[in-house]
Amino acid sequence: MTPRAPYRFSLRLPPEDQPAIESVVRESGFSINDVLVLAIRKGLSDARAALCGQRGRVSSVDPLPEAVLDRIYSAPDDDAESIRVFQRAQTVAVDG
Repeated sequence: MTPRAPYRFSLRLPPEDQPAIESVVRESGFSINDVLVLAIRKGLSDARAALCGQRGRVSSVDPLPEAVLDRIYSAPDDDAESIRVFQRAQTVAVDG
């Protein structure tokens, strides 16, 4: 079985990350490629959690309590006339 060719990707990093990366390269003795590959592998699960985590809520506002929702939605709408205007404006299907 032949070994797979390495996955190549051009990577642009912000200049402010350069000192930290070069420091790890110097301290570890590994190449910059080895350091970046390991950083990606170690941080991929954190990146996934941050970017792909819970998508249910888009607001930091707490949802209304159930009792409030029940009170709001159990009362009949008081804008019956505007509803009738809206319904009259709808397209009527004609069988043809």
